[in-house]
Amino acid sequence: MKGFLRNVRLFFIGALGFDNATDKLRKRALYKDLDLLTLILSDEIGIPNPLYYHTVELLPYLSSEVDAWRESEKASILWRVLGEIGEP
Repeated sequence: MKGFLRNVRLFFIGALGFDNATDKLRKRALYKDLDLLTLILSDEIGIPNPLYYHTVELLPYLSSEVDAWRESEKASILWRVLGEIGEP
């Protein structure tokens, strides 16, 4: 009986979208995208990038995302990275 109830519970969790795994994967993918934009646009937040000449070639492909990055995520990405590695 316990196995049956556990299977019913798992069915409804999967059917109704209470699965946190996909949300975690989406959040991780978003962070990877924002980290890439931070690497490409690091000169805008004051981090010297010796490869800026080469990374600027990616800007035409990311132009739609750059404006949103400038508006909302510029400070939060920097503080998240500093929180992970510690301030100097």
